[in-house]
Amino acid sequence: MFNTQTMKKILLTLLGTICTISAVQAQDYPLITDHPGTFRLIDWGVYTHYDCGFTKAETTANYQKITTITEFVRKNPVFVDQKGFNCETYVFAENCPDKFGYGIPCLIRFGFGDWFMDKGQAQFYKIEPPSWSIKVNSLNNVFGGNYSLGASKPTEKTKEGFNYEKWKSVSDKLSDFIYIEGEKEELGNGIDRYGSEKIVVYNPERPPYYLPVKFRELAELLIEYWQLHPDKFQSDMVLEYIEAEYAKFSESERDGWAYNNTYDERSPFLKITPIPGPQPVVKLNPEYWNKKLPRSSIQLLTFNRLSETQRYTSQKEEWLKNNAPGYSLQRFLEALDIHLFIPLIDK
Repeated sequence: MFNTQTMKKILLTLLGTICTISAVQAQDYPLITDHPGTFRLIDWGVYTHYDCGFTKAETTANYQKITTITEFVRKNPVFVDQKGFNCETYVFAENCPDKFGYGIPCLIRFGFGDWFMDKGQAQFYKIEPPSWSIKVNSLNNVFGGNYSLGASKPTEKTKEGFNYEKWKSVSDKLSDFIYIEGEKEELGNGIDRYGSEKIVVYNPERPPYYLPVKFRELAELLIEYWQLHPDKFQSDMVLEYIEAEYAKFSESERDGWAYNNTYDERSPFLKITPIPGPQPVVKLNPEYWNKKLPRSSIQLLTFNRLSETQRYTSQKEEWLKNNAPGYSLQRFLEALDIHLFIPLIDK
């Protein structure tokens, strides 16, 4: 079975192959690298898709914050005397903050539509151009998967004594446990990087934005989930395996931190281990958020930017050689200074 890093390398190789094929096809549409470019900020229903109870004053103040974020992004050298691409930037709504969140969340997507020549006419890639996004005030779906196994209301006969509300409650608790897929690097001044790519910009003076989870807590919740499962056959069968696995761990191991299991042969069904590894299990920490600040404030930003910046340089050169859309995006990412965003975090 492939691990996360191997899968990432395979996907990057496939992406490179696809982009090379696209680049060959793009030879008939030469890029116009000196064409004057434009920038547009577009509100794509950022405050209307979900009724989160934010006031008009809060959304007005927040949109000014979003505008400031885009202004900081445009400090990138590719926007100085912008040429070769139009940038249409959309602001999307995110789900309302849950028990782990605070503030107004959104996603800002910067589309890099390269200018090209088509049968003597200058055009730019407008429909789903290569893009880069930054997420504001949200860690939902930023890291790895969670341990929820689902709890759909049964439509068939259940075992005697089945209690749906209890079963669903345990399932909901399991969804709070997530695992970090990539190695963490603390870059200082409120910047962390995961898996050499995922960037989190935050206030280092606040409590950590996630907390480690004990092996015992998660393992016993998984056992409880299967004890409460509505199907007696499935419940008995799975419990036999996972309870036997749990019995293999000493009390001191059970009191240790939990890690997503990618190698411990003792727990193939529990899928967690107390042996320290590259994928710690965590829960988001609601205490990170400073609730004395207005909900319009910016307290956390996440985005992608590879630590191996040479990859952007080589891709930029390849894209230009083949007149491929994405050339300007690679230029942007190559020049992106991740420290630029530190002053945007409100304290």
